[in-house]
This record gives sequence, C-alpha cells and structure tokens, in this order.
Amino acid sequence: MRSIFILILIFSIPFITLGQSHQLKGRVVDARNNEGIASAGIELIDTEFHTQTDSLGFFEFEVPKLEEYFLRISHVSFINQNINIVSSDSILIEMQVDNLLLQQVDVSGKTDNLPRNGLQKVQPLSVNETATPFNEFNQVLATLPGVVSNNELSSSYAVRGGNFDENLVYVNGMEIYRPFLVRAGQQEGLSFINPDLVGNIEFSAGGWEAKYGDKLSSNLLIDYKQTEETEGNINLGLLGASGYLSTQFSEKDNLLLGLRYKNAKYLFNTFETAGEYLPRFLDFQAFYNYRFSDKTTLDLLAVFAQNDYRIEPASRETDFGSFQQKLRFFVAYEGAESLSYRSFQGGARLRHLFTDNFRTSVILSAFSTSEAEYNNTEGFYRLCDVDRDFSSDTFDECISLRGIGANYNYARNFLYAQIAQAIIRNDWQIQKDHLLAFGVEYKRQFVNDYLDEFEFRDSADFAQVNRVVKQENNLVANFANVYVQHEWQINSRHSLNSGLRLNYGSNTGEWLLSPRVQYQVILHPDKSGQFNFFTGLYRQYPFYRELRDFSGNITPDVRAQSALHFVGMYSKNLEIWQRPFQINSSLYYKYLYNIIPFDVDNIRLRYRPELTADGYAYGADFRFSGNFIPDIESWFSLGFLSTKENVAEDSRGYIRRPTDQRVTASIFFQDNFIYDPTIKVNLKLQIGSGLPFGPPNSLESRNIFTGEWYRRMDVGFSKQFMGDKIKNLRYIESLWLGLDVLNVLGVSNTISYSWIEDVNAQTFAVPNSLSARFLNLKGIVKF
Repeated sequence: MRSIFILILIFSIPFITLGQSHQLKGRVVDARNNEGIASAGIELIDTEFHTQTDSLGFFEFEVPKLEEYFLRISHVSFINQNINIVSSDSILIEMQVDNLLLQQVDVSGKTDNLPRNGLQKVQPLSVNETATPFNEFNQVLATLPGVVSNNELSSSYAVRGGNFDENLVYVNGMEIYRPFLVRAGQQEGLSFINPDLVGNIEFSAGGWEAKYGDKLSSNLLIDYKQTEETEGNINLGLLGASGYLSTQFSEKDNLLLGLRYKNAKYLFNTFETAGEYLPRFLDFQAFYNYRFSDKTTLDLLAVFAQNDYRIEPASRETDFGSFQQKLRFFVAYEGAESLSYRSFQGGARLRHLFTDNFRTSVILSAFSTSEAEYNNTEGFYRLCDVDRDFSSDTFDECISLRGIGANYNYARNFLYAQIAQAIIRNDWQIQKDHLLAFGVEYKRQFVNDYLDEFEFRDSADFAQVNRVVKQENNLVANFANVYVQHEWQINSRHSLNSGLRLNYGSNTGEWLLSPRVQYQVILHPDKSGQFNFFTGLYRQYPFYRELRDFSGNITPDVRAQSALHFVGMYSKNLEIWQRPFQINSSLYYKYLYNIIPFDVDNIRLRYRPELTADGYAYGADFRFSGNFIPDIESWFSLGFLSTKENVAEDSRGYIRRPTDQRVTASIFFQDNFIYDPTIKVNLKLQIGSGLPFGPPNSLESRNIFTGEWYRRMDVGFSKQFMGDKIKNLRYIESLWLGLDVLNVLGVSNTISYSWIEDVNAQTFAVPNSLSARFLNLKGIVKF
C-alpha cells in the first residue's frame, strides 16, 4: 500500500477530503425457516463497499453515511435480490431458495465462492475502478492466470496456448461472435461486453461442462444484471464516452440501455507512425427482461455496432538493433487506409419452470456483419546505419545507406456474413442429489467474401509483385449438436459431473463425440477448500476464417480441430487479518490434433489450412486474491506455459506455436485513503515473456525468433463526491473525477514486425510498437 501512496505523490493527485461513515448491520436468513445464511454477499450497489455474512448470517460493515442504501444480496444457493433501505440500527433480509440448483445439499457456506463446475467467478468492475484505455472488461480478464492479451488496444485474448478464435462467450445464454476482417488492435472497435450492464461473470480456462459449446480454449459466461430501481451513469473522457440507464415500466420488467463511443485519436497520435487518425467506434446495447410469472421469464437482447477506422499516414521513424549496431528505418507515406464494419446481434431467451424440478430455456439468436476494407498506400522507405561513436560529429545520424525503395499496397475487400442459432436447454432435478441437463443446438453460417488486393515492392536493384489476390467466396455451413449431462452430489464432500455431446458440421461432414467429466471433492475439516479434476474432448469445426488460405482460396477437406483437456485445480479459502482470501492453482495438459496452423499479424490470424498439424500445451496457473484492503478485492496471477505443434509439411518436428508465451504475471490491485475511502487508486501490471515470430511466407523459418518481453503498467486515480452533499445535486447519487496514467513506465512494447530487405539481400525485422505513455481524464455522473 505504501507503493500506491508513492505513486499518488508522484503524479500529484490533489484530493484531500474527509468523509462521514456509518456502520450498516443486519442479518440474512432463509425465508423458509428463518435460519441464518452463511457467506451471503452484501454489496452497496455501484460502490466498492461489500462484505459477507458470518456463519449465523450476521453482517456489519462501514459505509458512507446516506439517507438511503441500495444493496445487492447474493448467494450461490438462493435467488439474488436488490433492496433499498433507510439508515437503521439493524435490518433483516429474507432470501428465497433456488430450487434448481444442485448445491442445495448443505455442505458449508465456506465453499460458496469457490469455483463450481470449473467456472471461476469474476467480480464485475465498473468503469471508474479500472485504468484501461477504453474501459474494456477484457483488459481486466487478461489479468487472470492463463489469459494473455499483449495489446491494450484490443479486446481479443488467448487462453493457455490457444488463439483469439478459440474462446466461447455467452451473454444470457446467447453465443457471441466477432467481426471477420479486423486485423489490428487500433482498427478494432469496442468489445461486445458492456461493463455497465454486467451482473455476473464466470470464466473457465479449460475443462468446462458438456452443456456448453465446442471451442478449444475457454468459456466465458456473462449475465446482464436486473435492477429494481432506476439508475444510470454518464462517463466522459479524452478517449470516448458512455452512458447507461436501467429502468422499469412495471414491477415485472427491467430495461437496460447502454451506449458507448470510442475515439482513440489522441492515443493513436502517440504511435511511431505520424499521420491523421480518424477512428470512430459506436456501440449500442439494449437488454429487456420481462417476468410473466414466477415460472416464466423472457430476455431480449439487441446490439448494434458501427465502427469506422481511417488513417492517412505521413511518416514513420524507427530505431532498432543493439547499441553497437543501431539501424534506422524511415518511411514517408502517401495515400490512406480505411476499415469499416457494421454488425448486429439480437436474440431472445424464454425460460419456463414447468414444475419445481424441471425448467426449459429456448434461445434464438442471429448475427449479421457487413465489412469493407480499403487500402491505397505507398511508403517510400530508407534503411541506414546510425553512428554510435560519442566523439563523432555525426553521432546518432545516418552514416551509410543499407536499402532504399517503396512498397505499394492496394485492397478492396468486402465481406457479408450471417449466423443464426437456436438452442433448447433443459434442467431436470430428478432427486435432491441428481440434476440432469440435456438439449439440442443448431447453427447456420452464410458468408460472401470478395477479395481484391495486391502488394508491389520497388527497391534499388529489383521490383516485384509480392502478392496478388482476386477471389470471391461463398460458403454455407450448418452445425448441429445434442448434449446430455448428469450432476451427482454423491455426499456432502464429493460430486461428479459427466456429460456427452454429439456434434455434426456440414463443412467437414463429420459426426463427432465429445465426452466430458468433472470430479470435485471438498477438503479440510472446515470444508474451506476443494480439489477438482476435469477432462474432456473439445471439437471446433472450422468457420470461414480457418478455411481461407493466404491466397484467398477456400481449402476443402479440412477436419474439425480437436483438443483433449486434462486439468487439476486446487482452491482454498483463507482468512488473513480477519479478511477473506482465496488461493487457486491449476495444472493442465492439452493434446491437440487436426489443428490448423496459423500466424499472428498483430491481432489478425492468418490460417494455413493447406497444412496439417498436431500439438500440445501444458503448464501451471496460480492466483492469489482477496481483500488486501478491507472490502476491496485485488489479486496476483502467475502462469507458466509451453505449447508446440508438429506441422507435417515442414519436416521440422515440434516447434513453438505463435502463442507460446512461456511466462506471464499480472497484478490487479485496488486501494483507498485510510481517512477518506472516496479517494481510490487502482493498478494493473502485466508482464509476459517474448512470443515467437519469423519472416512471412517462409514455412522453414516459422517462429524461429523470440520477441521482446511485454511490460505494461496502468494506474488510475479517482475521487467520489456524494450527490446529496452537493447543493442542487440531490437527484444525483455521486460524481466521480478520475485520472488514468496509461503505460506509466513508458515501455515501447512490440506488437509485430515489418520485414525489410537491404541491397545485400539481408532481411531485417523492424519492430512495430504499441502506444506510449498517456494521461486520460474522465468524469462520471451516477444517478
């Protein structure tokens, strides 16, 4: 915590105020028998103030003194609820049991926040609590063990050696999709997940249960929240703006509206490439929940994204190499590059409780994207040696020319795609200790893609056309699967989850089985820990991206990629300094076969479907989380990984995969002033070892080099002002003023490499860097 205070002094945050506090206390009980509920979560909505009940259901914690309090009460075995209360000495809260949860067996309240069915709960964080360029939820997700994102401009992430396309994401049961053509983090719009709307987050880095889909790496489950009171916020900053509103038309419904705008022009001006950046990214989401009765509910989701990116590059200068041999790469540009995509996703989920023990969910969703890629740029480049002799009159100047030439890039690419999906899920609690889940899913994909691009290089001694693509592709594919899953609570300590999926994909014509098993045992006399073992077979039928090769052609006869997971996980709840903490550790091994090799260009995946490969990934993940500061969660993560592949066509044996980041470490830490908890600071630190890379279009040299380590630290400061204490602002809950110091250390992280050849046919990898240090001011109004 002293380090945090030092950072505060360094950046001179002039917030010094004192606030009043109040002890809020009460008891949470089971409405059936009035018995206390242990480890129920009590949260003061839209703040960092939260606590848990003790073994008898009592709670007491310090909160700001207000006339009225809005609380969220949550427990894994009961229906979550939001209530508002006035200040009083003690309150009584009754909770209704959720009849469809297998965990009705009374094991112990101490295990409630441990991972369940391989899914780790993630605390939703509001926009004022994280220092990220665009308030992206996925930037916080990347601090979890096993999750990697080496680009702060992107919402894409890789998990345990997989790639960006291998991650399942569900929002209220609807599968989420990303655009096809995006090829650089700076061109990428906002991620699908709007943090203002999120109520519950669960994440699995491998070994998830059978009722969820068939990608190779991870599973992220998001549930949008439901509120009983009108609330909202307006967030303004140098890099964009957002607004959120939650309201009700009656006691039976809830409407969430979220609007986000991202303008990264000022951040992009810190890049090495100078020019005119014109990014405009817009995202609108609406989520509506209606309760016909206690047994029937309807969820409606609509999302529209309009993203336009344009750059008119002017020049770029990059120094690279060692101190003894420093090279300078200079480019003068003409022309412009533009990327535009419009996407829409909508869906509905109808849930009905036929009996107290049987529930059915019907989910219908559709995704549509229209994308255009324009490029008409020419770069005139010069590569020279730099004088490193301090005594020379030409120190740090070019002294010899290694290469000179020009690159011309042209592209007119258009893509239109539609995906429609229908899912039926059923949950049947046969007995108190047995839950049977079964269902069927159907998905249809249509893609029309027109490619027209070429690249021309003109150098001192040669001129050549490097790449010519003129192709039109139409692809229609159908996917179907059925699943059945049985959860058995063997006794108060042991449980077993086993399931099977039967899959079919028309693009490969394969019928495939995916068996999965999860075993859990509660450990320690106080039942405060558990051990889980997960194993399962995961299939991923190729979508359009995996089938298109470098020449734009569709490669036939590509089989579904497969991964066999083995995961062992140990989790333990601790109490240190009379505060809750948790340790999570995992060992894992994944055997990969029929995988499609790929190369990574920034965040764009370039698949090689003409090649065949198998591979593996193994490693260990560790996470230590808890309330280092009272009622504020922070965590430390550490991961070790090795992933390799054996490509049959290169005769090289096992080589590193493009996502083979051997060591990753991250910290997410939050703090506040002792005498004024409304002044807060958060720190996000990420470190990762170098990724493999190699020259383009060279099968023999794929991934033979290792890049530099990734190092980034972001620090955010904020001050909260309560609305009822400010004249004429009694209808505003709070005001927040914030300052984010992005990339505090000023590290020039490398995201990719440009390959340049000199007059002697020697090839050089010129690093392409990410954003530099940047100060982002923001203000948030909550009501």
